[in-house]
Amino acid sequence: MSLFPMILATALAATTADFDVRTLDGQSASGRLTSLDAGGLVLETADGPRTFALADLATVNPQTPAGTRRDAALWVELVDDTGLAADEYTVKSGKASIRSPLGETELPAAGVRWVRFGAPERYDPKLTEQWREIVASQPASDLLVVRREEALDYLEGVLRDIDAETCQFELDDEVIPVKRSKIAGLVYAHPQQRALPESVGMLVAADGSRLPILEARLVDDTLKLTTPVGASFEVPLERIARLDFSSGKLAYLSDLEPEKVEFTPLVGFAEPSDALLDFYHYRRDKGFAGQPLRLEGKVFKKGLSLISRTQLVYRLPDDYRLFRATAGIDDATRETGSVQLVIKGDGKTLWESEVRGVDPPHKLELPVEGVKRLEILADYGESLDVGDRLDLGDAHVTK
Repeated sequence: MSLFPMILATALAATTADFDVRTLDGQSASGRLTSLDAGGLVLETADGPRTFALADLATVNPQTPAGTRRDAALWVELVDDTGLAADEYTVKSGKASIRSPLGETELPAAGVRWVRFGAPERYDPKLTEQWREIVASQPASDLLVVRREEALDYLEGVLRDIDAETCQFELDDEVIPVKRSKIAGLVYAHPQQRALPESVGMLVAADGSRLPILEARLVDDTLKLTTPVGASFEVPLERIARLDFSSGKLAYLSDLEPEKVEFTPLVGFAEPSDALLDFYHYRRDKGFAGQPLRLEGKVFKKGLSLISRTQLVYRLPDDYRLFRATAGIDDATRETGSVQLVIKGDGKTLWESEVRGVDPPHKLELPVEGVKRLEILADYGESLDVGDRLDLGDAHVTK
């Protein structure tokens, strides 16, 4: 092989991005992302190209963490759940222009939910809480939000043209120019929200921006996408923090609130103290010492950690068909730990077995179609409560 092809191959390898793909049914693959469009995703793996339908995907994550975040001048929320760290926001004749590291996009101002000025990394927590209350009020009129000493206040009216220096604000039939430097943010009224097409996934960028995906196409090393409201962006692969296609198709139990949580200590107490209940309360996405969930060396970013005797009952979302999880004793206590694990659906036992740390973890795939309530019981095993730290790695239900 001559020197030039070797240099070219090295340069090409340096510009491509490797991703880890996980499907709804638990399969995984790693390789170079070579194509993504309505027809699916193509990954060039060590065993050759693999194609995945978008409907089968759960997550697509870069193997190399996305670049460092940068300060933004403002944050913009659109009505389709787009959240954007932006550099500039202007409006002319009802058309909004947003400039950000992900490109410059235009859309009707009616597609903007709110704009908050200032670097998001430096927002005051107290003012942020006030901002959330203002936004959640669902105003009947547009709001011009200003800061008065240590609090936010607002005026009701109509937001007109906005440039880098001034916001034209209509108040009582009079248009008043307001300096941008005096404005904390803008909230647009949406008394009648139009129906939007459903997104197929969500892109989260390195700067925290989130872009719901209506359509997407990979061109060279840039993902060109359109959101449900019609905003267009161009995202270099190195700026992608993660791609999530699981919304509405997959639900992690650690993201759901259980309908019932009950802990029964081995030694009986007439009334267990709050401190005791808090200490033995089940954990989400981490172990009891705050460490990652780990089974036979494999780390799970999502999952549950329970101590015996703990019972969790979840009211399942509709139309879910399967419950999947990897059940085992956490590596921190696997030498001594054991629990009797019982999983029921609407009172019917779906799976029951002793889970011991000295045994390999159990791969669970249980039918839950039609099940309204999923019950998980970590009961005492052969070692009673010694080392009984049960992990349910990647515990989730899928459609």
